[in-house]
Amino acid sequence: MKNFSADEKNVRLLGRTIAHNGVRYLSWSYSGAEFVFTGTKLSAELWTDWALDEPWKEIFQPWATVYVNGGTEPIKRFPVEAGTNSYTLFESDTEETVTIRFVKLSEASFSKMGIVSLSADGYIRPAEPKSRRMEFIGDSITCGFGIESSSAEDNFRTAEENSDITYAALAAKAFGADFNLISWSTIGLWSSDTKDGTRNGGWIMPMLYDHADIGIEGTLGLEHIPWDFGSFRPDVIVINLGTNDASYTKGIPERQEEFSKAYADFLGTVREKNPNAYIICALGMMGNELFPAVEKAVSKANDKKIFALELDGQLESDGTGSLGHPNAVSHKKAAEKLIGKISEVTGW
Repeated sequence: MKNFSADEKNVRLLGRTIAHNGVRYLSWSYSGAEFVFTGTKLSAELWTDWALDEPWKEIFQPWATVYVNGGTEPIKRFPVEAGTNSYTLFESDTEETVTIRFVKLSEASFSKMGIVSLSADGYIRPAEPKSRRMEFIGDSITCGFGIESSSAEDNFRTAEENSDITYAALAAKAFGADFNLISWSTIGLWSSDTKDGTRNGGWIMPMLYDHADIGIEGTLGLEHIPWDFGSFRPDVIVINLGTNDASYTKGIPERQEEFSKAYADFLGTVREKNPNAYIICALGMMGNELFPAVEKAVSKANDKKIFALELDGQLESDGTGSLGHPNAVSHKKAAEKLIGKISEVTGW
C-alpha cells in the first residue's frame, strides 16, 4: 500500500481546509476531498478531537461519508472514532478506476476531523473541478442541523445532521456547482442566539468569514490563518443569516436597525472579497421577522447583482427536525425556491 497526503497534488480539496504538520484538517460542513482512484482498496487514516469522555458527548461525534462516481447516495456513512484510526473507503475484487468524494457531514461547532493520510494499493490523482462555484454563509439551517430527525422534541445528534441534503447542497447540485458551506450553529450576523435578551456579539459571522477555518485554529492553537479568496471564486453567494439575530432584536425597531446596518456592512465585505459574484440574501425558513431589515440592507448596497429572497417558513404538515429545525422536506422546498431565483438572476 502507498500513502498519499491530502494535498492539491493528490486530491481536489472541497471547502475551506487547513494543512498543518502533514494533516489535512476538516471542520466546516461538507469539507473534504475528491480524487480519482485506480486500484482495489483505498483507506484513510483519520484523526478527530472528539472523545467520548462523558456519555452525553456521543451526540457530538463527527460523521463522514463516501460517494463514488458522482452518485447521490453514499456507499458509506460512518462516525469517526476517538483518536486516529484507519477506515476503508472503497474496496473491489478487481481493479477499478473510480472518482471518490469524501466529506465531513457534521458541522464545525461540535467536533473536528483530519485526514492524516490516504492509503491505496494503486494511485490517486485530483478530480476535475466543476465549471460553476457557489458559497453559502449561514447558521444551523445551512449545516443541516436536525434535518434527519422526525420530531421537534428530539434532542440534537450529529448522527441526524446531514449537510448533503440541505437546501444549499441541493441548489448547488442542481446547477452542477462546487460549493463551500461557511456555517455554524447558533451564529448570527449582529447577535448570535441569546437567551437573556442581551446582545451576543462575541461569536458572529463577520468574525469567522475571513478565516480559513477558525475552529481548527482554536483546536490546534494556531494564529489567524486567512482564507485565500482567490483560491475559490464563487459565481453565486447565498447568505442565510438573521434567524438567530431575531432572539436579540425581538421586534424592537432600534435593534432591527442595528442588525440592518451590520448586514449592510457585511455585504460590503463580501462584495469586496468577491467583486463579480451574484449575492442572494435569503431568510425565512425558521422565521421572517428580520427580512425587511435584510431588504433594507440590500437596497442600501445599491448593487445590481445583490438580491433579497424571502424563503417560505417550514410547515407543521411537512414535519419538523430536532429542536424545531427544518427537516429534509422543508429543505427541498427552500432549495426549489432558491434554484428559481438563481436561474432568474444568472440565466443558468
